[in-house]
Amino acid sequence: MKSRLNINESFICRIWEGGAEFYSDLVADSGEEVEVIVYGNRNYDAGPDYKDAKVKVGGKVYTGDIEIHCDYRNWAEHEHQKDRRYNSVVLHVVMWDSHDKTPPKLRIKRDLPTVILANHLKRSIHDIWQEIISKPSDKFRLPCHDKTSGLSNEIIEKWFDKLAIERLKLKSRRYTERLKEIDIALFGGGKVLNKKEQWEQLLFEFIFEALGFSKNKEQMLKLAGILNLKRLKKYGLSEIIELQSILLGTSGLLFDVKMKDDYIDKIKANWRVVESELKIEKLARADWSFFRLRPQNFPTVRLAYGAQLIMKILKDDLFRKVIVVFESKNFRTITARNELRKLMEPLEDKYWEFHYDFGKISKSRNNLLGSQRIADIIINVIIPVVFLYSNVFKIDLINRNVLKMFCGLKISPDNSILRVINEQVLKDSEIVINSPALEQAAIQLYNFYCTRDRCGECAIGKSIKNMKGFEYRIIYY
Repeated sequence: MKSRLNINESFICRIWEGGAEFYSDLVADSGEEVEVIVYGNRNYDAGPDYKDAKVKVGGKVYTGDIEIHCDYRNWAEHEHQKDRRYNSVVLHVVMWDSHDKTPPKLRIKRDLPTVILANHLKRSIHDIWQEIISKPSDKFRLPCHDKTSGLSNEIIEKWFDKLAIERLKLKSRRYTERLKEIDIALFGGGKVLNKKEQWEQLLFEFIFEALGFSKNKEQMLKLAGILNLKRLKKYGLSEIIELQSILLGTSGLLFDVKMKDDYIDKIKANWRVVESELKIEKLARADWSFFRLRPQNFPTVRLAYGAQLIMKILKDDLFRKVIVVFESKNFRTITARNELRKLMEPLEDKYWEFHYDFGKISKSRNNLLGSQRIADIIINVIIPVVFLYSNVFKIDLINRNVLKMFCGLKISPDNSILRVINEQVLKDSEIVINSPALEQAAIQLYNFYCTRDRCGECAIGKSIKNMKGFEYRIIYY
């Protein structure tokens, strides 16, 4: 297996230390099961990558060191078999296998078991890479982290302006492709993107994706595609609980629920009525992530709100109301933000405001969709969708207004990526990330330039590339 990512050993160490979050059921190349008892302490000096580790291989416990490599053959290439510092290594951990390889041996002629991590990952390496770069460690360092003090604000501001539009267009391209797919799948492929139902489905799908956060976004997006609005319209649904039963049933979260109460009984009864009629693919509870999520972010709670969202689109003309917000000739960003928030606010839900899973009562009242998540949806879904809509239909007024909101809305965003950019790129500048445009520019810079070694294409990187000691290398630790 070959990686399409330019990963290094420090990145693999992040995966290794992540343990069960990223991989499971380790087996050595010898066929023996491997259990990690103690991961060891990271060694930043010469010698093995981890000291004082403890592992069980084939039922026997070994205490010693662990060496990390990208490729199986790196052990022989680095000639560790000749170095006495590696005599205490008890496990060789690599990301990729090799066709042309020599089994690792120690200087003392002892064979060394090797674990190939790629064979045991719970998700694709690309998904794991995205998660890790989205949550950088405290020791993560960008190539220019200590070289930006001499840059002018003007250079950074112009580059951020370009990055903001670049990211908006990137999302627009993704949404355009999905619109075309929706047209083919649901409306016969007329290649005309002027059907209101197409845009409603697009909005529905990507709000659902946003509701899933990082750990359940793919599942939420898939579910929205399976339970498309065209299909749901056929059932003439008039109550939220009917939609909740379909969402929870199709998601697989209703399967094998043993708890009983009035709500669960009604949900199950509704689901039994429509399950045989739907005849569609269903997800499984195992597809969903609950690990390290706050209870109010559980997929059960998010789907409870998702039913309200569907009703807003089908019964309250949500998409049209969103567009109307941007049609004002006296457009004000604060007014628009408040109107959009009101459109997205959750309705009262007597069950899910006080439960985080079936039969499980919350310690405190759940907010089915908090103000911060609404703000994120406005920035990451509504603005790009409306921007695309204005371009497809060539409506200058809407285009001007959506860009005015994108650049002028005052926000106070905070996440691990922005902290990296603030601390390592903007620390000596007067630039404050306080608008959706600047926030999206920072994310675009980090995701598509910093973590992809594209310093030579970055205005900041090009400005400091001739500085002594500058290396185009990301330091994960």
